[in-house]
Amino acid sequence: MTQNKTAPEKESEQAKHNLNRLNDRLFKYIFASEQHKENLIRFLNDVLNDPDRVIADIEYIDREIDPPIIDGKLIHFDVRAKTIDGRIFHVEVQIADENDFLKRGLFYTCSSYTTQLTIGKRYYELKEVVFVGVLNFKIFNDKHGVFHSIHKLLDVENHKCYCPDIEMHFLEIPKLRELSKSPDKMTGLERMLTYMGTVGGTEKLSQVAEYDIDIKRILSLEEKFIQNPETWVGYLKRERAQVDWEHYVEARESDAGARGMAQGITQGITQGKMETATNLLSVGVDENTISKATGLSLEEIQKLRK
Repeated sequence: MTQNKTAPEKESEQAKHNLNRLNDRLFKYIFASEQHKENLIRFLNDVLNDPDRVIADIEYIDREIDPPIIDGKLIHFDVRAKTIDGRIFHVEVQIADENDFLKRGLFYTCSSYTTQLTIGKRYYELKEVVFVGVLNFKIFNDKHGVFHSIHKLLDVENHKCYCPDIEMHFLEIPKLRELSKSPDKMTGLERMLTYMGTVGGTEKLSQVAEYDIDIKRILSLEEKFIQNPETWVGYLKRERAQVDWEHYVEARESDAGARGMAQGITQGITQGKMETATNLLSVGVDENTISKATGLSLEEIQKLRK
């Protein structure tokens, strides 16, 4: 006899089928766990794509930075790591566009750079800081078909980079969804982002996993994550929190729109009254009569006359 499943059990099964790989808990399990650091190394090397800057090993460092000023803003990173040669990498996942991600990314990057030195250290000891933003929205709408944008400090005349210590990468997953490539035609970064965003659905992801052994290994780690009650419950809580946040943002925007419309209507009515009063003044109608006709105060009408 088949046992009827409860609502939570059905929700859990549905969530497993439609796994959100940008979920904070799952992403950190895969990319911010010491026992899985080979995943982060692979991802960062894909991002850099530079044989002269290959990362051999990393150590995870504190994801929080104390503010350098009194009452300063506490900084909390999703993933933060340091290479053997001292380079600092941090990865930030952003689900929704809140119109400030570029500034936040720069703030995080500069914070990692400026907090390297303590008293007695010299500026030549400063190491490179690389910021990687994984975005589930488009941020550079004028860059069509380009999902990977790299920002550096460049000379405005010759576009050379004389100070390479600050580097920011922005990966726009929605733009990758607009491309259609077979796994053998993809770059390593494209395959990794296909995993993160489940680009093309679970069938496409299975094809990528057959071609890319690292993706296949990561998918096997997901099974362990799902089977662990503690990590799975944390995942479900984070998903519900994200839905609640999205509903709050929608309600806030809707309320702001309603307030803006009401304000516009009010301003339009007031402007109309003032134009009527001005016209009446120009033909010699007395102020008391205008006040009764428009609802404006005598003081407002006297200001119009002046």
